[in-house]
Amino acid sequence: MKIFFRLGLLAAVAALGCWLWTVLFPSPEKAVLKKVSALAETATFSADASSLTRAGKASSMVSLFANDAEIVLDIAGVVTRTLSGREEIREVTLGGFVNLPSLKAEFLDATAKISADKKSAEVSCTAKLQAGSQKDFGVQELRFRFKLVENNWLITRLETVKTLQ
Repeated sequence: MKIFFRLGLLAAVAALGCWLWTVLFPSPEKAVLKKVSALAETATFSADASSLTRAGKASSMVSLFANDAEIVLDIAGVVTRTLSGREEIREVTLGGFVNLPSLKAEFLDATAKISADKKSAEVSCTAKLQAGSQKDFGVQELRFRFKLVENNWLITRLETVKTLQ
């Protein structure tokens, strides 16, 4: 009976160790997809969010990008714009967060492809955005490029993907 207790305890400790290892040292795919989720969460704010909260979210969002990051937006009939560098991204993000009544961002069906050297990654997903009290939402395919900088995955490029319509 004592041996079964010890074996059960050993199995529980081993399972806890495996779980803890995956939490502390996630695979590159999980780490990159977690950054994409963090971007969606940070870009989401409610109508009653204060200016200070919005500014904090804008700053947090920009921290997910590399210094030389680029955002290329090409949405037919809506916007065509390229943002280069963290400072320009910060200015536009802060302006958008101040001027929009609220924003809900979701990135659906995200898939990550990690490079062979495990220092860069590409993520494809579908963005679903809802601004203000609009019942309709915008849907757009996106592609992210990430690079590993000092053990931190940063976005180097975010671009819209043209789809067949």
